[in-house]
Amino acid sequence: MAEQYFVTRGSEGLQKYSYPACETVESVFTSAKRCSGVCMSKNGQFIAVCNGSETVVYDVVENKMIATLARKRTMLMTFSPKNTHLVTWKQYQVSEDCPENTPNVEIWKLDAAEPQQEKPVYGFVKRGQSEWSPQWSEDEVTCARACNAEVQFFENNDFSAVAKRIQRDKVGGVYVAPGGDPYHVALYVPSIKGAHAFVQLYLYGTFEKTAAVAHRSFMKVDNVDIKFNKTGKCGIIIASNDVDKTGSSYYGQTLLYFISIRGESNQIVLKKNGPVYCVEWNPTRDEFIVLYGFMPCKGTLFNVKCDPIHEFGENHYNEILFNPQGNMVGLCGFGNLRGKIKFYDTENKKLLSDFVAADATYFEWAPSGDVFITGTLSPRLRQDNEFKLWDVSGKILHHYRVPSDDTQLWQLKWINSATLLPPPPVPRPATSKEIAAGKPQAYRPPGSRGGPAAATRNLLPNVNNAGVYKPGHDARQSQPSKQALKKSEKTRKSCQANRRRERETRAYNGRFAVDYC
Repeated sequence: MAEQYFVTRGSEGLQKYSYPACETVESVFTSAKRCSGVCMSKNGQFIAVCNGSETVVYDVVENKMIATLARKRTMLMTFSPKNTHLVTWKQYQVSEDCPENTPNVEIWKLDAAEPQQEKPVYGFVKRGQSEWSPQWSEDEVTCARACNAEVQFFENNDFSAVAKRIQRDKVGGVYVAPGGDPYHVALYVPSIKGAHAFVQLYLYGTFEKTAAVAHRSFMKVDNVDIKFNKTGKCGIIIASNDVDKTGSSYYGQTLLYFISIRGESNQIVLKKNGPVYCVEWNPTRDEFIVLYGFMPCKGTLFNVKCDPIHEFGENHYNEILFNPQGNMVGLCGFGNLRGKIKFYDTENKKLLSDFVAADATYFEWAPSGDVFITGTLSPRLRQDNEFKLWDVSGKILHHYRVPSDDTQLWQLKWINSATLLPPPPVPRPATSKEIAAGKPQAYRPPGSRGGPAAATRNLLPNVNNAGVYKPGHDARQSQPSKQALKKSEKTRKSCQANRRRERETRAYNGRFAVDYC
């Protein structure tokens, strides 16, 4: 098995681990200092670390430093698709050093010839964390950022001039579809003065209002998100509002729509009322899974025509996690749910395993697609922070828990592979006995569970060797006391005397019996 690596960020600093050895590995970016942010490039070659005094970019493959950026309060970072630029975000604030409208989102060019960089190539103000990063096409030919009333496009990473614009009364978000030339861009315009909100899909370069490839309008929508498939030819619009005026749901209302470059914009019909918890495309197939409905929620697999092709049943889920190769998927319930996980074979739609990862707040597949990591991270849970490595069958391969409650884990991240690894072999489906063994059992006291705990059975009062409770029985007493023996003998003699008197009474009464026959 090829070695894989992952990093942990916490109060004890930044560490690199290897798998399957599960040991710490010395690296140029490991540090005992607290770091406020860590970001991995998509191909796993670069890692960006903010150590509190500066932001440093390292080459993980060659194990050397690439660039040092003069920013000490960086909280969020992301790499461009081809790793030519790094985007950083820090909390917006006004002070003597940072006057009003000082950019808090900055784009830095990563150049090994200039390791020390003081100024970014471009910057702008973005107060919130939602949709904070500009979006590139996969070949970095175009880059888009949304302003209040327009969308600005830059070409070939030239940020000195705006190449193209989309101007509207208000812009809620812009989404660049994956895939190559021809490029497609989706634009979300929120509701203004009672007008409908809408999403329009454009071919890049033709941004007139009447030139939209596809159009979908909504009423009473507060938030919109769009998830494209891998090719970028179709996507799912997730339209939600925070308050359901019908009163049927505390979580508001969510509707799903399908949109494509062929002009389709249809609503996806769901068979159960309630919120939509998660929607995910298969990374290698034109199919997607939706978790929806009041708990226990329903899981349904749809094809690219939005027809349901498989039902996963109802359970307590809120996340869908495909492995990178797309041949296995996990339906999970994390956060405020107890951590139930079910893995399925996406080819044959068969259940592979069913188990519980208790108190898990984070999940991520390894690049190999046959191992995953779960973590109990702060600040979601501040006590008993830990991470576990599992295989698909539910077997724990490695378990690490922080040494004390004062130590915290904040982030876990696999170092991605430069190329997509071949799909791992799908394990055999779990048998009915294995599934039953993985289900939670009724509570049994330690003395009746067998195994090592049975050694303490003799220390428990009123429990015999079979682990059964008996009043008056004390397994700690190997020999009865003298008083107990005397009492037992007195009781035995009293019982014998009673039985003897009963026999004599019956014999005496029989002597005076009258025969009337």
